[in-house]
Amino acid sequence: MKSMDKLTTGVAYGTSAGNAGFWALQLLDKVTPSQWAAIGVLGSLVFGLLTYLTNLYFKIKEDRRKVSVQPEPSGQNLTN
Repeated sequence: MKSMDKLTTGVAYGTSAGNAGFWALQLLDKVTPSQWAAIGVLGSLVFGLLTYLTNLYFKIKEDRRKVSVQPEPSGQNLTN
C-alpha cells in the first residue's frame, strides 16, 4: 500500500490540475471565435517578426566572424 504522503501529494496535484483546467475552460468560453482569429493573426505576426530578428542577429554575427577570420592577401606589402 502507498504511504500516506504519496497519496496526499497525488490528490493535491490532481485537485490543482482540475482547478487549473476549470479556469482555463472558463477563460476559453469568454473569447469569441472572431477574437481567437485576431489573436491568431497577431500571434503569427509577432512570431514572424521574432524569427526575422533572430535570423538577422545570427547573420550579423556570421558576417562579423567572416571579417575577423579573413587572411591578409599574401604578396601585397603596402609599406614599401
